Amino acid sequence: MRSEGSSRVSNRLRRAMTAWLAASTIAAAPAGVLAASDAPTLGYSAANMDNRVSPRTDFYRYATGNWLERTEIPPSERDFGGFSQLSVNLDQQLLELITESAAVAAAPGSPRQQIGDYWRAAMDIERLDQRGLEPLQADLDRVATLALPGPAALGELSARLQLAYGVSPLVNMVVATDARNSSANLLMIVAGQQSLDLEDYAKPEGQRVRDLYLAYITRLFQGMGMSAEAAAAGARTVLAIETGISATQLNPLQARDPAVTYNKMSLVEAQALIPAVDLGAMLQAMGIPPPATVQVRDIAALQAVNQVLATRPADDIRTLLRWHVLNASASALGQPWRGYGQEFVRQREGLQSSPPREREITQAINVQLFHPLSKLYVETYFPETTRRDITQMVGHIKDEFEQRLRTNPWLDEPTRAAALDKLARIDIQVGYPDEWIDFSAIDIRPNDHLGNVQRLRAFQLRRQLAQLGQPVVVERFASPPYTTPTSVNAGYNPQTNSIDITAAIVQPPFYVPGADAAVNYCTIGAVIGHELTHGFDSNGRQYGPAGNLRDWWTPQATAEFKKRTDVLVQQYSEFTLLPGLKHNGELTLTENTADLGGITLAHAALKRHLAGKPLPVIDGLTTDQRCFVAWAQMWAYKARPERVRQLAATDYHANSALRGFAPLLHLDAFHEAFDTRPGDPMWRDPAQRVTIW
Repeated sequence: MRSEGSSRVSNRLRRAMTAWLAASTIAAAPAGVLAASDAPTLGYSAANMDNRVSPRTDFYRYATGNWLERTEIPPSERDFGGFSQLSVNLDQQLLELITESAAVAAAPGSPRQQIGDYWRAAMDIERLDQRGLEPLQADLDRVATLALPGPAALGELSARLQLAYGVSPLVNMVVATDARNSSANLLMIVAGQQSLDLEDYAKPEGQRVRDLYLAYITRLFQGMGMSAEAAAAGARTVLAIETGISATQLNPLQARDPAVTYNKMSLVEAQALIPAVDLGAMLQAMGIPPPATVQVRDIAALQAVNQVLATRPADDIRTLLRWHVLNASASALGQPWRGYGQEFVRQREGLQSSPPREREITQAINVQLFHPLSKLYVETYFPETTRRDITQMVGHIKDEFEQRLRTNPWLDEPTRAAALDKLARIDIQVGYPDEWIDFSAIDIRPNDHLGNVQRLRAFQLRRQLAQLGQPVVVERFASPPYTTPTSVNAGYNPQTNSIDITAAIVQPPFYVPGADAAVNYCTIGAVIGHELTHGFDSNGRQYGPAGNLRDWWTPQATAEFKKRTDVLVQQYSEFTLLPGLKHNGELTLTENTADLGGITLAHAALKRHLAGKPLPVIDGLTTDQRCFVAWAQMWAYKARPERVRQLAATDYHANSALRGFAPLLHLDAFHEAFDTRPGDPMWRDPAQRVTIW
């Protein structure tokens, strides 16, 4: 989900900054805001099926074919699917709450005052256009007068950039729970992330994006008064620096491996990796005392930043920093700055138009004022009956998982006992937190859009940094845009061994109170099972019941687990997404494991729930058939080629169309329900069906 106050380029930097803190989640990609009239109906419906297609030939087309035929990707969207459509109603509700807040006088510091004044400032286009670069001038002046080489000055500036713009292109500091000691907080030092995806810098097929990026940088530099020649030269400098640093960075698979990223060392040792930036000066500027030990997430990337600072001319460093200030703020400014960023995104992603301003600001408030807006949403739209019903379903699916662990044929007894202990201690909460984060002290003004954005960023970072040296406090539903109450998502956090199921996802069409159990269990129930399985996938299994990174598996159990996951890697790697583009089964293994576990647990819990009850045929489908069709329809999805390629290179989730049918091929019940036979495209030999949990 896009955060207002930055272009999508710099927003990717902030997402990368917090990726290791984000929970494992069900959704492959956040959704946007659309007019309800623009969206085809989704949710389980026989009308979405194409009965001209045999389920034994192409189950995904059989289950979703009519929806695929009548659905067009909106002009301003990269992709569109079930999660997007769930967001349509949500976003209309949020927009109503926001505009209502902007129309009333509210007490200072209250959710309605902050939401309303943020909206007023952001929607005052005339004022934004009139101010031009004025809101950035102080930071642009800091960069222009920066004394180089100057480790202390670079440390202080990195602190300023991270606080005001969400991320520094040089060094960043965040506080996270120590992966090996979940009762302690740890300062993590992270090299500045680059603006493009790693693939875009390195591969020949990324040349189109690189050309667009150069043009975008050039336009912004020219807009601030540089000549065409100087602006183009500056753009080439930025791209060259970013390309060099990106070549050293961990790839998406490595970045998710705690064995690679858990590099704990003294602050002195970390300083030796990047002497060009005074980490002590940066800590002082952020107002936190120097800790004895830190974690360096990507050692090579930090050294690469130091190499740039140590060898590049001072003017090149100023050019990079000037670009960062401009790029990180373009969408919070008036024209032409905002338009330059929108045009780059539109061309890069193959869009026909840019999203409306109302959509951008709704998304921004949802991310930046996440708890004030969520509180209003829950009070207005989330009934306690839904929370109670979903909590009951959670219990059913967790009980099913426990029974399966007790009878799992490949687990040995020591690993089984440890797995049961971990499952019993998973804390699952539904809807919203017991305690809301207090935003009331933040000064949100009706006439200072960029200032509002920056004060909110600084508030979040300072709250996090203040936890250093303090007992760990687990904040629930507090990771925008992943697991806040108004995120269409659910997430598992291995370091807290907990699951947040948001208020926004337990809504139609994924959950309809009183609807057919086959549909509810195999949509929202499968989401619950998916998150439970994350505690036991290739990543989650590395953490114990208290959230500490440790190996609680015997070598025999590890070998049995890997034997099964290796089959998933091989099978998913055989799927073709576009001509010449194969799916990455290794990158998506954890999510594929969770998808398989999710639908397996949901279907088994459904059968247990309905035991002894009548099983009517509805829409000409049996209970099992409706279950599997509902699962596939949840993943109905269309995407532009640019989006497919981007996600294939960077996303831990499989393409949604694959998610709609690939896990089902491992279930005996699916093959029985649709009478698949050897030779059918949907047939999978029992020896090649994987059962993990």
